[in-house]
Amino acid sequence: MKFNPFSRSTMLTTLLATTRIASRPRRTDAERVSLSGALHQILAELPLLNHLPSSAGQLCRTIVDATGDLRFIWIGMREELAATVPPLAIEGEYASDCDDWSLPSACFDSIVPYSQAALENVAAPSDFPSLFAPWRNNMDSCTAHCALAIPLRSGRNGVAGLMVFYAADIDYFSRLGLVPFQAFSHVAEMIWKQAHLSQLLTQQTETDVLTGLMNRRKTVAVLTGAIGHAVRTGAPLSVLLCRVEGFDKLNDVYGWFDADAILAAFAGMVGARMAPPVQAGRWTGVEFVYVLPGCDAAQAGVLAGQLSQYLQGQTIHVKNLSIRLSVGIGVATHTPASSGLDDLIQHAIQQMLPVTRALF
Repeated sequence: MKFNPFSRSTMLTTLLATTRIASRPRRTDAERVSLSGALHQILAELPLLNHLPSSAGQLCRTIVDATGDLRFIWIGMREELAATVPPLAIEGEYASDCDDWSLPSACFDSIVPYSQAALENVAAPSDFPSLFAPWRNNMDSCTAHCALAIPLRSGRNGVAGLMVFYAADIDYFSRLGLVPFQAFSHVAEMIWKQAHLSQLLTQQTETDVLTGLMNRRKTVAVLTGAIGHAVRTGAPLSVLLCRVEGFDKLNDVYGWFDADAILAAFAGMVGARMAPPVQAGRWTGVEFVYVLPGCDAAQAGVLAGQLSQYLQGQTIHVKNLSIRLSVGIGVATHTPASSGLDDLIQHAIQQMLPVTRALF
């Protein structure tokens, strides 16, 4: 089997051709009814579909389960500058067909639906960087003979992704037309936007607006989970608590707007010194907690010492201001005798030592 794409310039002619529809009207009508049922089913479930990978997979499975004529359905979201795009979801009878289901980024260039066909004795596979690219090195395993790509749009940002339907019958999309598949692509766009909105809302509920760090609620959740992991596995866990002293005086001298900017700059400066898997959160207005999984007391002490030495020579520059803050640092390590989160934080506060004296 060799491949030959349909020309995009003749896409509508290809898709809307009716030369064979008359010979199979009953089959076509039944297929439309099946696809319509799948569409109604997924629309009924749409309010619950707010996790992009799993929801996209559920959409594809619902469609494939409703018809025996579609071989595969592929959904992918393009990232900027990526040469290939891996599937976000792919469903159908594909288990042994290919090792890599990624598509060339060039497949995402079209802003309108287009079809491509896999035909025998036409073109060499090396000449076909297309929707059939996964089969390029093993053409005989391709059981799909025609593909329909529907661009997924994200508002004014252009094409964000692609939904590709693969059929065994080369006339499948010509017989059914664009409408059913555009309807499914609109659902895919809604799922993408809904998942994106859900992610933004989650970030807002978990992120401190001023510093961009985890807020108190999220910090408690992360630290509670880390303590639970330490209890179950015996892995070391430490916390580092950093407090800005005399912040009320900053407010009095510079006003709350500039004082907040100074605090945000300080949080960013310290955060730049922390590498994953350290997670940082704003504990109170002037206190920051750094969760140190896998870090024992000695390692936490070394990190605190390095941070202390770093801060002693640092000045924060905000607008035309140069500020050196009074800072305290305390560390604590979880032990079998610890009573939990409150005990760990309280111990860090008790161990807090001054690092710098304010110069403002």
